[in-house]
This record gives sequence, C-alpha cells and structure tokens, in this order.
Amino acid sequence: MAPQLSLKEVFTECQRGLQSHGKLIKMLKNIYDKTDLEEFWLDFVHHLKFSMVVFKREPAVERTLDFAVKFATSLNEEEKNTNKEEQTQTEEVTDDEVSENNFLLKMFDFLLQSHNARDRAVRFRCCQMINKLLNNLGEDAQIDDDLYDKIYNSMLQRLKDKFPIVRVQAVMAVARLQDPTDQDCPVIDAYLFLLSSDPNPDVRRAVLQNIAASTKTLPHIIERTRDVKDTVRKLAYQVLAEKIHIRALTIAQRVKLLQDGLNDRADMVKEACSSKLLQSWLRAFEGNVLELLKCLDVENSLKVVEQTLSALFQKVPAAELVQNFDQLNEELVLPTESLSCESVYYWHGLCKHLAGLGESGEEQLEMVLPPAVKFCDYIHKFIEDTKDVDDEEEQLRNEFIAQQLLTMTGLLDISDEMGRKSVFKLVHDLLVLPHVNYTLVKPLVTRLNQLQTNEDTRIATLVEIISDIREPITTKTQELSKEERRQIDLKVASIRVELNQLRDQLDQCVQQQEFEKAAEIKSKVSDLQTSKASLIDSMLPTTQEVREEKNDAATLLKCMTIAGELLQGLTIRELTPVLQTLIESLILPGFQNEDPAVRNAAVRALGLCCIISKEAARSHLVLFIQVSQVDQETVKITALKVIFDLLHIFGLEAFDVQENENTTQDIDQTKDSNSDSRVTQENSEVSVVEGEEKEEEADDQSKNTSIAASLVTILLGLLDSESSDMRTATAEGLAKLLLSGRMVSAKLLSRLLLLWFNPVTEDDSHLRHCLGTFFPVFAFAGRTNQEIVEQAFLPTLKTLFNAPASSPLADVNVSSVAELMTQLTSHKHLLQAPHGDTEIQESSVHDNLAVTISNEVLSDPNSFNVRTLVKVLNLLELSPGNTSNLKDLQVLADRMLEEVKEKQCVKALEKFQKSVSNLLQEEQLAVPVAEDTAAVNETVNDTTNITTTDAEKQTEESAAAAESISQVDNVVTDPVATEIAQPSKQVEDNIPDSELPAADAPCSTTTKGKKKGNPKTANTPGTAKRRKNKVKQQEEQENTDSDTENTVEASVFASPSPTLKPIRRRVPRKASVKKIVNFSDCLSESESENETAAKGRTRSSRNQALSDIENTVS
Repeated sequence: MAPQLSLKEVFTECQRGLQSHGKLIKMLKNIYDKTDLEEFWLDFVHHLKFSMVVFKREPAVERTLDFAVKFATSLNEEEKNTNKEEQTQTEEVTDDEVSENNFLLKMFDFLLQSHNARDRAVRFRCCQMINKLLNNLGEDAQIDDDLYDKIYNSMLQRLKDKFPIVRVQAVMAVARLQDPTDQDCPVIDAYLFLLSSDPNPDVRRAVLQNIAASTKTLPHIIERTRDVKDTVRKLAYQVLAEKIHIRALTIAQRVKLLQDGLNDRADMVKEACSSKLLQSWLRAFEGNVLELLKCLDVENSLKVVEQTLSALFQKVPAAELVQNFDQLNEELVLPTESLSCESVYYWHGLCKHLAGLGESGEEQLEMVLPPAVKFCDYIHKFIEDTKDVDDEEEQLRNEFIAQQLLTMTGLLDISDEMGRKSVFKLVHDLLVLPHVNYTLVKPLVTRLNQLQTNEDTRIATLVEIISDIREPITTKTQELSKEERRQIDLKVASIRVELNQLRDQLDQCVQQQEFEKAAEIKSKVSDLQTSKASLIDSMLPTTQEVREEKNDAATLLKCMTIAGELLQGLTIRELTPVLQTLIESLILPGFQNEDPAVRNAAVRALGLCCIISKEAARSHLVLFIQVSQVDQETVKITALKVIFDLLHIFGLEAFDVQENENTTQDIDQTKDSNSDSRVTQENSEVSVVEGEEKEEEADDQSKNTSIAASLVTILLGLLDSESSDMRTATAEGLAKLLLSGRMVSAKLLSRLLLLWFNPVTEDDSHLRHCLGTFFPVFAFAGRTNQEIVEQAFLPTLKTLFNAPASSPLADVNVSSVAELMTQLTSHKHLLQAPHGDTEIQESSVHDNLAVTISNEVLSDPNSFNVRTLVKVLNLLELSPGNTSNLKDLQVLADRMLEEVKEKQCVKALEKFQKSVSNLLQEEQLAVPVAEDTAAVNETVNDTTNITTTDAEKQTEESAAAAESISQVDNVVTDPVATEIAQPSKQVEDNIPDSELPAADAPCSTTTKGKKKGNPKTANTPGTAKRRKNKVKQQEEQENTDSDTENTVEASVFASPSPTLKPIRRRVPRKASVKKIVNFSDCLSESESENETAAKGRTRSSRNQALSDIENTVS
C-alpha cells in the first residue's frame, strides 16, 4: 500500500508529470473525505495561489492547474454517480450538477472574486481556471442562472482587459455559455464585438475558434477572411471548412471566398483555402467536381473557377485526372446531351492543365482532345444545331459552350497542313455566318492571329470578311407586273392565231402539192413557235445575285467587334489605306448609330486606330471629348479610357495646338454646365507644356484656347460626377498620367487625396483600391514626386479644415490625412536613392514641410486646427546636416511657444523644440571634424589640380609636376595631418548665411576640363573657382608680413568659395546622442579642462602641418 501523502506533497508531486495525476487525485479525495470542507479548502487554496501568481506559462504551473481542475470536477462526477444510484427516476429529471458540488462552488466563488486583481498573472490564471473548469464538466453539464450571470459579468469585464492574453482566456472561458439558438445571446454579442474591434489578432483568433456557427455569426466569420492579419485569415478559412456547409453559403459568398483566398498575398492563407475549404466542399459532393462547379456560377466567374480547377488539378496526378474524367465518348468529345457549362469548362480546364505540363502531359492530352479535323467538325455541327433556339437563357448557355470550344482550338495540334486548313475554314465560315453572335468574334480572331502571322495578309482577310458580313451576296427574284403580263399574253394569243392560220394554209398546200409554198409556210410556223416560247419564258420570275448592304445593329456590332479585335492585334505604326477606308466606311458612321452597343464598339475601334497614328489622334480628339460628355454612361467611360490612353501615349503636348474659333467653340460646348470656378483654377496648376514662351505670343494665346487646356478642365470636372463609374474612370486615368509624368499638378494630387478620403466613395472599392495603390507608388518613385506631395499638403488640410458641416468632407479625420502625407514625403521610402551617399544628404522634403507648417501655425496660433499641425511637426524626419534650416526651425519653435497657448499644443511644441535642439547639438559635435577633413582634402585636391598637366605631352613640365605631386602625397600621408583640430568660431561665423548654398542645391560629381592640355578630373561644383581663389591666396601669401601663421589658418578654415559650403558628414543620430551624454554627463571638470588643453595642442600641431603643406606647394 502506497504511503499517504499530505496536501503539500500532493501539490509537489502533481508538477512532475501528468501520468501520476490519477493516483494523486485518489489520494487527495481521501484527504478531502477525512477533513472538514472549510479546513481543506483553506489549505487547498493556499497551495493553489502559488501557481496563480506566475504569469509565464511554465509547464509545472500548467500541470498544477490542470490537476486542481481535474480534482474539482472529479468530485462532481462522484457525486453524480451517487445520485444516479439513489434516484429511481430517469434522465428526464436532471438537477444542477454544479450546485451539488460544494467544493466546486467554492472554487468558482474564489475565482470570480479574484478575477479583477491588480496582478495580471492572477487575472490570467482566474480566466484560465474558469475555462478549464467549464470544459471539464462534461457535455450535458448544467449551471444555475445566478452562476451563469456571475461568470458572464466577470468574464465580460475581463474581455476588456488591457492584456490580450487575459482577453483570450476570457473568450475561451465563456465559450460554453453561448447559445446559438438565442438571437440575443450576450456571449455571442460580445464575441461579435471582439471579432470586429479587438486590435490584437490572438483575441480575434480565439473568438473564431470558440464562436458557434449560426446565421447571425456567419457574415462576421466570412468578414474575417479579409482580416489584416494573415494568421486570422487562415483560421477563418479553417473554421469555414470545419463548421459551415457549402449549402449554407450563397453563390456570391462562395465565389468571393475562393477569389480572396486563392489570390491572398500570404501562402498560408492560399494553402488553407485550397487544402481545407476547397477540399471540404469537394467532400460534400463526394468528390464530384462538376457538382462543385454548379455551385460556383461558372458563366459569370470564369477567373475564380479557373483558379479553383488549377488548385484541384495540382494535387492530383495527370493520369488519375484523365482516368476520372469519363464523360467523353469514343470520338473523344462530349456527347450533345452531356454538354453543359460546367462539363465543357472542366474539359477545357483539364486540357489546358495537361498542355501546361509540357512533354509529360502530351500523352494524356491526346487521350482527352480529338484531332483538329474532327474537333472542327464537332464545333461546326454544334453551332449549326443550336442556331434555331429561341429561349434567351438557352442561347446564352450555348454561346458560353461555343466560346469554350473555340478557345480549346488553341490547344490543337496544327502542325500539319490539313489541321491548319480545317481551323482556318472553321474560323472563316463562323465569322461569315449571320447567326454567329459577336460574342464569339474574339476567340475566332485570336485563332486567326495564330494562323496568319503576316499583318498585311491578316488585315486583307478580315476586311474581306467584314465586307462579306456587311454586304452579303443574295439572290433576288424579279417578277413581271400585271400590265406586262397582259401585254405578253396578247402577243402570245396573236401568235397562236397566226400559227393556226399558217397550219391551215400548210395543209392546203400539201393537198394541192404546192411543196415550195408549203416549205415557206413551215419556216414561218417554226419562227412563230420560237417567238411564242420566248414570250412564255419571259413571263417566268427571274433570279439575280446581288450585294445588299446591311445596317442592322447586330451586323454592325459584329463588324465593329471584328475591326476592334483586328486593330488590337496590330503592331504597325501607321494607318494603311485599307484601314483608312475601314474608318471612313464603317467606324465613323457607327458614331451616329442609334444602338449604344454599336456606338461603344465604334468608339473603341476608333481609339485603337488613333493609338496607331498620332495624326488620327489629333484629328479625332475633339470627337472623343464630345462623346464623353453627351452619350450614355457606358459609351462615355469608353471614350474617357480612349482619351487617357492617347494622353498617356502621346502626352498633352501632342494636342496643345491653337485652333480656330470654331474648334474652340465646339470644345466649350462640351463642358459640363455644373463645373465651377474651382475647376478652372485647378487647371492653371496643371503643367501642360514645359518651356518658356515669348511675351509677344501672350495676346494670341488669350484669344485662342488650346485643346489640351480645355481637355484638362473637362477631365477635372468629371471628378465631381454623380456617377461612381465616371469618377472611378477619371481618377484612374488622372492617376496614371501623374504616375507617368505626363501631368504634374499638386492641386490635382490634392483632389485625388480628398476623393480617396471622401465618405461618398466608401462603397467604390475599385476607386479606393486604385488610389490606395497609386499614392505610395507615386510618392516613393522620386524626390520630385515627394515635392509635389509637399505642395499639396497645406491645400489639402485647409480644404478639410474649412469644409462646412453639411459637406461629407467634414467627417474625414484630418489627422489621418496628415499622417498619410507625412509618410508619403519620408525620404526613407524612396525607391530611387538620391545621388551620392545617403549620409551626406543635407536636406529633405520634411525640412521644407516643417518650415511651411510652422509659418502656418504662426499665421493663426489660436486656431483649433493648430493641434493637428503641431502633431505633424513631431512626425517629421528632419535632416541633421541642414544646419541653417534647423536654426530657422529653432527660431520658429521659440516663436510658436510664445504665441500658442493651448496646453496640448504647447507640450507638443516643447517636444519639437527639444528634438530640433538635439539635432543642432549633434551637428555642432560633428561639424568641426567634418569641416577640417574637407579643408585638408580641398587643399590637397587643389594642389593636385594645379600641378597636374596633360600626360600626353610628356614635357619637362610634366616631370616637374609629377615630382611636386609626389612631394605633396608624402606630406599628406604624414600622421600629423590626420590630427584635425576644431576651427575657431570666429572664422566660422564670418561666413554670411546668404552666401551658403540652398538646402536642396544639386550636387554634381564630375565636370569636364575646359583648358586644353588639362586631363578630365573628378571635381566638385566650384572647383575651378576654388582653384583660382587658392592661387590668388598663395600670391597674396608671398607678399604678407611676418604674421604668416594666422594668414594660413584663416585661408584654410575659411570657405574656399563664397557660394559653396563644405559638405559635412552626417553623423547617425544614435551615435551623436551617445557623444553628448559622454561629454556633458560623464566627464568631470578636470577631464573637460584636459580635453580643452588637448584640443589646443592638436590645433597648434595642425596649423604647423598645414603651413608645411603650403610651403611645399609654393
């Protein structure tokens, strides 16, 4: 018999492993039975508290808590078994199991009283224990309403805890308290709030794992598939696969889930969608892929279905795929009764997958795809059999099937002549057939492009086909009128009378044996019979083959579609005479057609022609502008896209030509009558043509309006269109023009930013996605683009500040807009690194932006908007090397602190002032070393440039110069020259600020030597001027008095050029802070004095070395 352990020893042993918990629980039950409840509880909870104050999830602590939970719930099971033996009733009468266990009730009371402790470890362990207790009660456990309310209220408070791990355990603790059948369940309501609002992904994952699936929670679970955290999205797909049946989802939800999951940027989410969700749906249909496709609306979601089939095919070997596809007959085609949208698309997808495998899939491809001749006959027969279908839905179904079959012709083997002729004949015949709809034109023309690679031949073939469709050969029947038939009948009757008379005379002549006369009469009779026959034949209807022009909408739309597909596949850069004729005879007349579909196709076709020829674009631009203003919305959008494509290809300058008054009047008539003066003012900000214009042309320009300027005005006005599609098309086109550099405008960028943040465009997901992608790509492409963002900063914020309460812009968070523009102007995100080392860049866009914002704050320091502007100042990344700008900002910060009175703003300004002061202190520590190093380098470079001559001459002077250079090199390599002293502040202050370069002055790296005989050397800007100044200083030095040392020191530390400032090395901020701490806090007074003395000695050594250099050079 095992020795009996004490309570303390039991808690000690339970930490060692889970395998001994069963034996320890029996021992603890013996102690429990022999001890009073209150005494046992006090001792038990005393030992339990040691584990509940440990926040870290140690294995020993977890084992202890598990043991305590198992013991508490085991007492409940023992009590339950005892009650079952005593009760004579069945399960129909069930008592509250928890209330019967006094120890368990004490455990719950203790945990619920301690859940709001100060220590996070205690709160965490209380929630964890409650979760474990509820999970160990069994599936049929029940608790009373009072305990339910206590647990719910306590855990509801913990759901708001500041620590995510506590909230996670609280979520898990109330999981068994939710009731999916209750629409007002408080636990589910709390779950839904956390699912959409909790900032921590672990909490959202915990909710997804524990929330019950119902009609109320399903939309929120689906919404988490678009969570910002990839782990949450992955779990959402797993939950949908495990808890939600495919029949519970709508077709739109199924397609959206697959579209988002298979296109997710995280591989783990893609894998969860394809391996979990898709396989779960496939199992629901017992592996029948065709049944799965029927649930996905194949006709309207081709791309998603294609990705779905690709994901399914990748997990199955090719041979098994072919073996499982048993829908084909002996001729390797689908029977007519088996043809459906799902079956034909699966057939197409399988063939495409096998063709993509290359040589390894050729054998399997031959087993599912027939030869070219048979397949072409199969397609032709299907189209002919379905031409007389009247049901509209059936027609759409047949068109979809025909599209897929025609697309499959691209997978046929057309290496032999017979196969190519069969495909070409099929394409030609189907294009000409009148009952073939325009929707089949694209796959047909695509196949023709494969067969005919020569563009001239292809143009001739398709133009001939368009002619045959537009003017087909028809048989015309002509019948005589009644009057003409009456006249012919009279002539025939007279001939008959005359024939009867001649026959009587012929009989008499024969009887009288007058044979000669009889022969004459007989010849007359034959002539009359011939005339009679001709008259009778003329009465029959005649047939004639003629060409009649067809102008119905279906024919014109088909011809326009063929022309558009033809033009889209061309690579020529000039319109041929055939295409010119096509434009004049077909495309331009289509602009006046009553059918909007025909007009839309005509606009697209003419736009493709204009892309080929710039002259055509210039001549038809006004027409596109008019269409974009007066036609239906679909046609307007197509015209807008054409306009933006032309501007993107040729640029605004290609259309900026002065027109006469008639053309200008036509353009002005197309302008929107609702466009206000604000649009006109913004037009002035758009850079249309670069370069200077002569003053004498100003009067002429005021009389004439350029097409480009009018076009930009119209396009800007469309940003305020009531149609969301028009706004989206316009914003997308303008963004492309800004990104390509075809248009430069800060006002336009401000308009796009306001459009993106405008609540009116909240439902326009395409517009939001397009602009959201555009802004960072545009801003981070280069410094110039960031300067445009800088120019748009204040106008954008002022528009939001001044927005009236009735405007949607009044609801925009101005701080979010400011933070976004601050990030867009950060130099850290630039994709194109600036020229030179990044550590020596002395200015950034944030430097200029800080000055602009500071001046704006000082202009109205008592404004409510100052708070937003001051907040932005602390977000800016100032350049430590731009000392002049930092000094200006320090002055502005002091003035702002004097003017601004609001407490929060003052605190932010003090923080900004401190950061500016720290940067100035860092620069003061870094500048002396950098300036002296630059001075030595300039001295050596100037000496080298003066003494270096053209190596090609090889004269005596070159030898002397080489000797001088070697002497200078020897002096420079002396260790004394590396001891750089700090220049005197007096000399530094003598340089006027007006002579210093601007913060954004360009820094060239190479210049060409102009003097003949001098080699090309790498010089900095102003090298020639510095060289001249240096020679002049050396000449003056020879004539000076005995105070040479002071003169040398001044010439060395003074700026070599009145307009250039020595480049200062940018010291990293963290390193600079360390230096400040070392010098100001860590050094004693004696150490500081020693340092000052050391600097003096270094300066004297430095001056002596520089004097030696000057003497050597001279």
